[in-house]
Amino acid sequence: MVAVPLPRIVARADGLRLLSAGRGTARGARRHQRRAVLPVAPLGPEVILVSALELDGFALSVGGEALVNEVSLELAAGRTHAVIGERGSSKTVLLRSLVGMWPENAEVSGRLRADGLDLVSLTARERLAARRERLMYLPPSGREALNPVERVDRHFLDVCSVRAGWARARRRSRRESLLAEAAVDLTKLGIADPDRVLASIPDELSGGMRKRVLIAMALLLKPAVLAADDPTSGLDVTISRQILDLLAELQGNEGFTLVIATQDLGIVAHYASTITVLKSGTVVEHTDPATFFAGPASETGAAMLARARV
Repeated sequence: MVAVPLPRIVARADGLRLLSAGRGTARGARRHQRRAVLPVAPLGPEVILVSALELDGFALSVGGEALVNEVSLELAAGRTHAVIGERGSSKTVLLRSLVGMWPENAEVSGRLRADGLDLVSLTARERLAARRERLMYLPPSGREALNPVERVDRHFLDVCSVRAGWARARRRSRRESLLAEAAVDLTKLGIADPDRVLASIPDELSGGMRKRVLIAMALLLKPAVLAADDPTSGLDVTISRQILDLLAELQGNEGFTLVIATQDLGIVAHYASTITVLKSGTVVEHTDPATFFAGPASETGAAMLARARV
């Protein structure tokens, strides 16, 4: 957990409008909108935020067990959004759903639009194609996500070939340029010797370094939406803050929409534009940070805030 002080209460952000939009409009908004990585300041009524993610009665169950219960949300493009809740609240299930990652045996209903695509109406193959081009999921642990016997440079080449559907010959022809891009992204993430990291296997790297590798792999594909599941899991306070600062800076520069699932209200206070509180797969509160920290409307939010302030 990141030991970050909670913010002082400030005026509630208002004047925001959320509009449905297709891919072109959303991408335009990401290029031209100002992004906030700190709690949002009040915006005038002339500011229009285009939705990157829209859920209308979205529900998901597996084996008759409801995991997500008719969630309706709109999350603006080019901003950072937090999904919080206690353990077992289905944060990870919802986060993975936002990028079209649900089990083959899952029953889904309602509507879920991500970067203009209605994911519920797509086949599994079509959802995979969408993830190759626009949507990325960042798992909580680099140790579990990376092959322990495969060099990091091979991970970068594999993810690009699989995500982009490249043939092996094309991957070979682009090897040097891809690894050069990977080195640049690793440098952006504070790695001074990217060539050494690329030549290493995951177990030769620290937890913070593996997390940076995962982020760089995601950024190499220029996602429209990045869903980060507990991005500080297993990291100490100093490394956690470095990772979050770097991720927020890159989000502002690259313009992708960032959704973070966490229990850490310090992260929420300093990086999120909106807060969604989950309890057993149900949204019990959706608000801005100023309103939440002034006094949560839900029992779950109030309990989490009370513990954070102890």
